[in-house]
Amino acid sequence: MAVKLVHSGFAADADFRRRFKREVEAARQVGGFHTAPVVDADPDADIPWLVTAYVPGPSLAAAIAEHGPFPLKSALVLGAGLAEALEAIHRVGVVHRDLKPSNVLIAADGPRVIDFGIARAVDASGATRGAGTPGFMAPELIADGAVTPACDVFALGALLAYVMGVRPFGEGPSEALAYRVVHKDPVLDDLPEPLHGIVTSCLAKDPTARPKPAELLEVLSSAGGNDAWLPAPVQDMLTRYPSTAQSRPEPEVTPAPMTAATVQYQPVQSSSVRFGPTFTPVILALVGHSLRLLLGLGIGALAVATATTGNNWNASGLIIVLLFVLAFWLIRLPAIWMLPLITMLRKPCELHVGTYGLDFRYSGRRVFYRWHEMSRIVVRRADAGWSICVWPLNFALPEPRGPRAPLCYLERKTGWIVVVPVHRLKASRSEIESALARYAGPRWGGNA
Repeated sequence: MAVKLVHSGFAADADFRRRFKREVEAARQVGGFHTAPVVDADPDADIPWLVTAYVPGPSLAAAIAEHGPFPLKSALVLGAGLAEALEAIHRVGVVHRDLKPSNVLIAADGPRVIDFGIARAVDASGATRGAGTPGFMAPELIADGAVTPACDVFALGALLAYVMGVRPFGEGPSEALAYRVVHKDPVLDDLPEPLHGIVTSCLAKDPTARPKPAELLEVLSSAGGNDAWLPAPVQDMLTRYPSTAQSRPEPEVTPAPMTAATVQYQPVQSSSVRFGPTFTPVILALVGHSLRLLLGLGIGALAVATATTGNNWNASGLIIVLLFVLAFWLIRLPAIWMLPLITMLRKPCELHVGTYGLDFRYSGRRVFYRWHEMSRIVVRRADAGWSICVWPLNFALPEPRGPRAPLCYLERKTGWIVVVPVHRLKASRSEIESALARYAGPRWGGNA
C-alpha cells in the first residue's frame, strides 16, 4: 500500500477537509486496470490520510530522466494504458487535472495513473483551482479555470510527446510555458506517425475538437499487448523496486506518540543518496578572483604613481580618475567573494536526497527541506547554470544570492529557491535527476 498524509496546515482548514472528503469519495469509485485504486481513507482523522494500491516501479519522470526517451512502440502502449485510465476516471465524473510524468508509475504489465489528491468531481467547480503543472495544463484551464475531461486529454497529448523527447511548447519559466500553451501552436515536427497525428488532435486549442479517451484507446491499442513493452534499461530499472510480496527493511526506532507536533527528522542512511562536492568550480573561481584582484591592485598602483609624479594635473587628471574607477571595479568583487570561496574549500557542500527531503550542507551551514514543505522541485537553468531548485510551500525564504548566501539562495526574478548548482556536486545531472525523481514523487517537475 501507498499511504499519503495530509499536511497539518491543510488539515486545520475546514474548507479543505470538505473538499478532500468529496474528492476521496469520488476517487473511491474509480476502477480500471491502469489506475492505482483507493483502498481506504479517513478524511475526518486528526491528520487525514489516503491509502492507494502500491505500484512497484519508478515514475515515468524518473525513467525518462535516467534512460531518455522511449521508442515508438513503448510510447503507443503507454498511451493506450493512460487512455484506459482516463476513461475509467471520467466514467465516474472525475477529472484528474494533473496528469504528468511524475503521476504515472511504470510497472512490468503497464502504466498506472496515481494521485487523485488533486482530482475532483466535475460538479465541484473551483474547489481546487490553481492545481496543475505548466506544460501539461490545457489552455482553457489556464485562461479561465474551465475544468472538463478534455483537460486530461490535452495533458495526455503533452505527456506522449514528452515520452518521445519532444516538448510541444518548449521549456522555461512557468509563465512563458503558460503563454505558449494558450497562444502558440505546438511544435511536433520530430514526432513520428502515428503519434504525430494523435498528439496533434489531443493538443487542439478547442476542447470539443479533442478525441475522447475511448477513441484514443482504440487507436493506440493497435500497438499490441503489454508483454516486454518497456525498453531493456527501464525493465532493468524495475528490479530496484520491491514487489508487493517483499517486505522492506525498517529502521529500528523507539516507540513514541506520533503527532504532527512531535515528529522530527532523523536521517536514515540506507534511505538516502549522498552527493559529495567537487572542488574544481571553487578553485577556478578563486583563481579568477585572485588574478582580478592582482590586476586591480596593479592598476590602482599605476594611478597612485601617476597622480604623485605627474607635472600636468589638468592633462592627466581624467586618466587618473579612470584608472582609479577601473581599479575599484576590479577589486570590488574579489574583496567580497574571496573569503566565502576560501570557506567553501574548507567546508565543502554536501547533499543528501532521501525519503524525508533534501538535506544540504555548505560552508558550515545546514539547510533541510522536507518534501511536504515544497510544491515542486526541478533541475533548471538559473544564474549559476543548471541547478536544483525548489518552489516553497511552507518554509521561510533564504536571502538572495550574495556572500552571505553563496548557495541555497532566493532567485529574485523568478521566486525559485536555488539549492545548489549541479556543477558543484560530484555527480552527473542525470544521476541527480534520477534520485530527485525517485524520492520527490509527484513534486518532481523534471527539467524546467
